[in-house]
Amino acid sequence: MLNRILLLCLAVLMASSIVFADESKVPEPFRGDTPGSPIAIRYDDWSLILKRTVIDGGLSDRKAAPKVRATTGTRLVSGNTSSTRNEGNRLAFPVFEGDNLTVIHNIRKQLEAIPNEVAMKHWDKNEQLAYWLNLYNITLIEQLAHEYPIKNLKKLMKSSRKNPSLWDRKVLNVAGVPLSLNDIHHTILINKWDSTIIMYGLFQGYIGGPNIQNQAYTGDNVHSLLVENAKEFVNSNRGLQVKGNTLQISELYEVNEALFPNWRNDLKKHFSSLVDFSMRSSVRSASKIKAKTKDYYIADLFGGGARGAGSSLATNSAALNDMQVAVVGGESFTGASAGIGNFSSDTFLVSFQRADIDMRFPDHVTDYLKNMQLRNGNKKGRVEIEEFENTSKENTENNQ
Repeated sequence: MLNRILLLCLAVLMASSIVFADESKVPEPFRGDTPGSPIAIRYDDWSLILKRTVIDGGLSDRKAAPKVRATTGTRLVSGNTSSTRNEGNRLAFPVFEGDNLTVIHNIRKQLEAIPNEVAMKHWDKNEQLAYWLNLYNITLIEQLAHEYPIKNLKKLMKSSRKNPSLWDRKVLNVAGVPLSLNDIHHTILINKWDSTIIMYGLFQGYIGGPNIQNQAYTGDNVHSLLVENAKEFVNSNRGLQVKGNTLQISELYEVNEALFPNWRNDLKKHFSSLVDFSMRSSVRSASKIKAKTKDYYIADLFGGGARGAGSSLATNSAALNDMQVAVVGGESFTGASAGIGNFSSDTFLVSFQRADIDMRFPDHVTDYLKNMQLRNGNKKGRVEIEEFENTSKENTENNQ
């Protein structure tokens, strides 16, 4: 049934006019788009997984986490000691093992297969962008799950000819093209969209990077979620701090330097469009920019060492139930249904949002959870009128 529906869509779209951008650096199967295309991809399965495994840390209050002092009689300090350790969302990485990891793998393979059924040039740009962001994030999480338990991700970024970094491994094959995470990021996304906002949709796995959202990107929500993630990151100490006349920013901006060709001016314009009004004057008057990420600690609720380490989750696996990837207007294909463990409701997340903190967590995790509860419990409504400036050559919202 799915193939018949896809072929019908394909036949209709063959008669449509296709507008191509200058995408010479993008692999041929991923070039072009069809504005107004009826093709839409549902990510119900991936959204369900994210809803059940992502902990919303709330907006940053700009307070630096206190310095961690060694216990009397020892120089050793365990856990995350970064001043940004209480910011950002967290993912329950111990969930992704055994049968649950198999489910993640199967969903990822299903996503890889979609462009073989309907060529991407027949999708509109919003659908394409949502697809690449979701594929990138689920692949990264799957790869990190194989490395877990791990605390600091910095060593996974080191690359050599014989031992490529996690981001350089050719773990994907889409439409016959072997791809790494960096290929998606730097070869496809940057060249096809050339928009500063896309960098905020790529989860990096560590606390010092942009958040992982608790829902999947879709063609309908991709722009609003990217702006939301961008504002959260820039208005946190992970993304941007003002130190006198210096903007201290994440190293992630250096990684995305191609999006800011006039480095200093483009960055200041970008930050001014996203930062809270109270900081705009300081951003605009800054004369120096320094890129430095302080926190490469894994964005894991359990501190990167829960599996087999006596955590309360070690014996309580999650159930990721009734998951499927589907094309709107069609039927589910290779439905990755699973009933795993005894975890079939959302009580897991609710317990972390409202219940007393389990003191079996490492100290830095307990500290994060307490701050998360405080921030989310003190949310206040705010109305702010502002202009969002896009420093890209094309306007993302109009050209996706």
